[in-house]
Amino acid sequence: MPVAVWALVIGAFAMGADEFIVAGVVQEIATALRVTIGDVGHFESAYAVGVAVGAPLFAALGTRFPRRSMLLATTGVFLAGNLLSALGPSYGLIMSGRVVSAMAHGAFLGIAAVYAAELVDPARKGRAVATVFTGLTASTVLGAPIGAAVGQALGWRFTFWTLVALGGLALIGLLAFLPPTARPDGSASHGHGAAGHTGPPHGHQEHGHQERHHEARHDHATAETDGLDAHALAHLGGGGHEPSMREQLAALRRPAVWAALLTTLLGYGGVFTSYVYIAPQFTEVTGFSTGWITPLLLLFGIGLFAGNDLGGRLADRRLMPAVLGTIGALAAVLFAMTWLIEHPVTAVIGTFVFGAAAFAVVAPLQLRVMNAAGHARDVASAANICAFTLGSALGIYLGGAAIDGGLGLASVNWVGGLISTAGLVIALVSWVLIDRRSTPEPQHQHQH
Repeated sequence: MPVAVWALVIGAFAMGADEFIVAGVVQEIATALRVTIGDVGHFESAYAVGVAVGAPLFAALGTRFPRRSMLLATTGVFLAGNLLSALGPSYGLIMSGRVVSAMAHGAFLGIAAVYAAELVDPARKGRAVATVFTGLTASTVLGAPIGAAVGQALGWRFTFWTLVALGGLALIGLLAFLPPTARPDGSASHGHGAAGHTGPPHGHQEHGHQERHHEARHDHATAETDGLDAHALAHLGGGGHEPSMREQLAALRRPAVWAALLTTLLGYGGVFTSYVYIAPQFTEVTGFSTGWITPLLLLFGIGLFAGNDLGGRLADRRLMPAVLGTIGALAAVLFAMTWLIEHPVTAVIGTFVFGAAAFAVVAPLQLRVMNAAGHARDVASAANICAFTLGSALGIYLGGAAIDGGLGLASVNWVGGLISTAGLVIALVSWVLIDRRSTPEPQHQHQH
């Protein structure tokens, strides 16, 4: 992978850590601010709101600016939000800092996924997106432990200073290694940025013309393979200009994009239905002592890494089979965890497999939305990050409702399985009824 992709990985790690790191110092923050633990828990609700608002907002702004500039800008917003949280003397100011930093989260990850895919050749796009999400995977595993360790050793405010340091490191990496314009063949142009480019630099008109035709032909091939709207791709990407804000937002009205977003929301939503309640399942259902929780969570994390890599490779082979296969596998694992969690040996095995299934779906789901949106990928990609977040919130709510309703801790697994199954049905139906119907016949394709 190009060095620039690894710079994006650092940024993804910082953004992911921002979401999870506070969980390790909830009690310390509550004590220092003289509020309840529930009040500190609202920081995460505010974070979800920030992600939902910021992702489409920044992505829409990105239609007027180069993607590189937007990645730098969102990293700057991330730094500003965490500086406010680190220095804020009151609950309200810290809450505001959480919202500000969250606004950068979805936009950065959405644009980074698009940018990484354009830094490599078409056959490696899935692996490039998966590599970026490796940073998010690592932060999922390490965020809370880092927060706890730093908070206990130096005080809870240093947890936010750690995020500032991570953001600063990401900013340096992006400035040093990110080329001004990513290209699908892995090269970089030092003219206009990708998102703000309105024409080839002087003296390079023929190269730009050929490059746009190459992109359009590749997008047509992708559409034929995966049942995507090739006419829309040609309109948005093959016309010789970068999409305007109106064109970017118009992509969100396309049925294929909405179907892909709904697939993400439900297909991934089953993960957090179970994961958020996995620690009490280990102790109260399986019978593990609390000393086993950290090793088991690390095992889950190893599964995340394995699944993330597998999902990227599968997406590079055939995208829609990868989407359907990974969501189906996730649903099956969640249903199985209802019984696997009851015995120590099967719980250990199930934890690793659950981790692998949980992140195998990420790259295929992200690529599906990007491809469905054609060259208007920025807003759609960021919207998909929102779908991941909202799906997680939905899963957590329904899992909690199942427990409160007296169904037992293990019930969250089959509830999660039902949610992911709903996502699988949406994916399958949309592939047959929407995507394939919108794919033009070969004789209607543009000839180059």
